[in-house]
Amino acid sequence: MKNSEAKLFTPGPIQMDPETIAIGGMQSQYFRTSAFSQIMLDCAARLKHLLDAPHDAEMIFLTASGTAAMEASVMNLFTPQDKLLIISGGTFGKRFKQISEIYHIPSEVISLEWDESFHPEMLTPYENAGITGMLVNLCETSTGQLYPMDAISAFCKRNHICLVVDAISAFLCDSFSMKESGASAVIISSQKGLALHAGMSFVAITKEAFETRCAKNKPQTLYFNFVDYQQEMLRGQTPYTPGVAIINQLHDKLQRLEKAGTTASIACMTDLANYFRQQLLANTDFTYPDYPLSNCLTPVYCPKHNAKAIFDTLRDEHNIYITPCAGDIASFLFRVAHMSQQLTRQDIDELVTLLKQINEK
Repeated sequence: MKNSEAKLFTPGPIQMDPETIAIGGMQSQYFRTSAFSQIMLDCAARLKHLLDAPHDAEMIFLTASGTAAMEASVMNLFTPQDKLLIISGGTFGKRFKQISEIYHIPSEVISLEWDESFHPEMLTPYENAGITGMLVNLCETSTGQLYPMDAISAFCKRNHICLVVDAISAFLCDSFSMKESGASAVIISSQKGLALHAGMSFVAITKEAFETRCAKNKPQTLYFNFVDYQQEMLRGQTPYTPGVAIINQLHDKLQRLEKAGTTASIACMTDLANYFRQQLLANTDFTYPDYPLSNCLTPVYCPKHNAKAIFDTLRDEHNIYITPCAGDIASFLFRVAHMSQQLTRQDIDELVTLLKQINEK
């Protein structure tokens, strides 16, 4: 089978809509025009609506990966005079820690084992402790754990903490409101719930956080200076060449999402997640952790520690891609993403049957 015919149970890129694929194959237009500026401004307004962001929030469009947006957010919002609190429950929590270290920003870390649930009581030692910023992955993509945003939000509000939320995997899969969370910045990416090509990320920043932090911090960077992006977005442009084809895909997808609504997207993801987990437990020897899980993916525990063999067999013999894990958990854990509306219960049934057959060999 051709690679384009592969079935993707991966957390990005995900199975794309036919309309999105068709737009990706079209000739890109020249972008320094008023017509393209209108597309950009419309996309920014629609993204803010989907995020339930304040109407005056700034939208930063980066032609870069989600990790780049994480780094750019930290360097623009914080300085070595800040003190950060980071939940590190996997690869992407650790990434926030790495970024803070690179920019010499002091931090405290709540470290979790791969199967350890985060509890709000873990925040208690950091009450009135001089924390000025908090970095959290709404969904820790490497383990699937969904953190309790209500408790985290309340903690940050009563301690006057600048909250940065990586919603890259959770966006359009799990319920989230930027307004209700009180987040100062929210990060999303093109290849996850939006189901576009990889290569762009987007940051929504409240007006207050932008004016009191980004506009004053003067980060040592050319490409990632949010002030430049904010100034250019006033006229619907970016300071450097954007991912034109991805923006065209985004514009189309956002219009279709608006008709269906985010509630429909989240309901679909919830149904696929619940169905996969039910079928997995009912028909195989595999299990998954009992901490709160995002709708975007399920971490699957392999009692035989044969995760790599399962991944290889699905890829080589069936052209189906699940997601391997890295490091110490690689032998016994893999992830199955179900964050595309192009996936069906029939697709899940096929995958579960194959998982059972491969595991029993």
